[in-house]
Amino acid sequence: MKGKALKIGIPAFLLGGFIWLMMGMPPYAQVGYGPEQPIEYSHKKHAGDLNIDCQYCHTGVTTGKKAGVPSISICMNCHVSVGFKEDMFTPLDKLAPLHEKWDNEESPEWIRIHNMPDHVRFSHAPHVNSLSKPGDPTKEVCKNCHGDIANMEVVEQVESLNMGFCVSCHKDKRETHGSRINCSTCHY
Repeated sequence: MKGKALKIGIPAFLLGGFIWLMMGMPPYAQVGYGPEQPIEYSHKKHAGDLNIDCQYCHTGVTTGKKAGVPSISICMNCHVSVGFKEDMFTPLDKLAPLHEKWDNEESPEWIRIHNMPDHVRFSHAPHVNSLSKPGDPTKEVCKNCHGDIANMEVVEQVESLNMGFCVSCHKDKRETHGSRINCSTCHY
């Protein structure tokens, strides 16, 4: 009797633990994670106050798997002429590290905040393209997973991005956007 209970109990326990991890608390669910970046950057100022859309800096968001982190040249499109002291030659103290990287032909090593486990196949492009309306800024779609970044001084993860979160969204969008919920949609 004891051996039979172990043969059934242990696999059931392991399966339950696996499901709990995938649906509830994976190690990737770092809600509240908002690391200090190598260069201070305010999404509130840029995406909020200045109304710069996500895809201006995150150029792969409508075309690729990853949204991409901005290269220094994207920053410098504006900051070669914006953000200087009264002498017009000295960058503001906040922007000095950015100009130093530019002068040294280096890009900042931005710290990734939103990560998916390796066994999940996720591409930004189909999500952003199917959920956005022509002419609308991508930031409205980005809010679904990333929160209201346009009002964040420091970006932090606001959703778990675990399997339960994704499946719930796919179910909600099934009728209106044809989202699939079979396993092979997200898993290799």
